[in-house]
Amino acid sequence: MATPEPTDLIATLNTICVRARGDRAQVAALAADAGFSPVPESMTPRLRNASERAGFMRTNATDISIVMTGQMTRRVGRDTVILDFCGVSARPTDHRALDRRLRDLMDFDAVNAGGFDAYAWLQTSEGRAPSRSLSDDQFVAMARTGQMRLVVLDRSGRGSTLMYMLPRVD
Repeated sequence: MATPEPTDLIATLNTICVRARGDRAQVAALAADAGFSPVPESMTPRLRNASERAGFMRTNATDISIVMTGQMTRRVGRDTVILDFCGVSARPTDHRALDRRLRDLMDFDAVNAGGFDAYAWLQTSEGRAPSRSLSDDQFVAMARTGQMRLVVLDRSGRGSTLMYMLPRVD
């Protein structure tokens, strides 16, 4: 019997997280369609300032992968930014190959966002308008538009997590 292919984090992020556009019920349905099963909140990775978390897991002979969804809040000056998120984690991950593919697919440079590589842009009717930096003031200004999108990459040990976030200021 052949060994299963490793989880394609980018494809999974696109087919579940990006497709759901922040709708947690749709994330759950798309995750189920992709073979992920719900897990108790205690098995969902903990994220600072996260609430309404839900997790879905899939394992095979090659890797273990998790889809997670929820909402984070970030206080920036006088503003509170709400980030609806959906992420995909897999362990093990080929970090170099993932970095290279993500950079090629995004077609613009990542910025440093609190110790993480982040691709930040405004999704406009003309397409993506990428951010070249992400100061607190710029982050809040972009979040106020309701069109801001973030893809954040976190590498931890042998695993990687890709998060798709939709920031907004209510």
